[in-house]
Amino acid sequence: MDKNKLPILSTVLYVIAGLLIVYSIWAASYSANYISTMMEQGQLVFSGNEFEIVSFYMSNVAQYVLFAITLFVLGRIVLYFSFIEEEEELVESVKDSPTEEEVKVLED
Repeated sequence: MDKNKLPILSTVLYVIAGLLIVYSIWAASYSANYISTMMEQGQLVFSGNEFEIVSFYMSNVAQYVLFAITLFVLGRIVLYFSFIEEEEELVESVKDSPTEEEVKVLED
């Protein structure tokens, strides 16, 4: 078996995590532009509104970053356990293979 091959589920989890990171970067950029526009227009003042501003970023960006991290870690866990299963199968196949003495007897 090829140890360099990734399990399909692990690959899918990595792709979704990557998409969520890209979306998080886009959402962070949009949120920063939105907050700065509100401050320039005088509709929002930073002093006294720190909680609302941080809450806005948390609801628009942070949850997607955490989802991406979670999916990435799940992908690593799936990858780790798939290699353990392959290793156990290899050990079983080695146990079932004939010994050198059995091979010599069969050759004679």
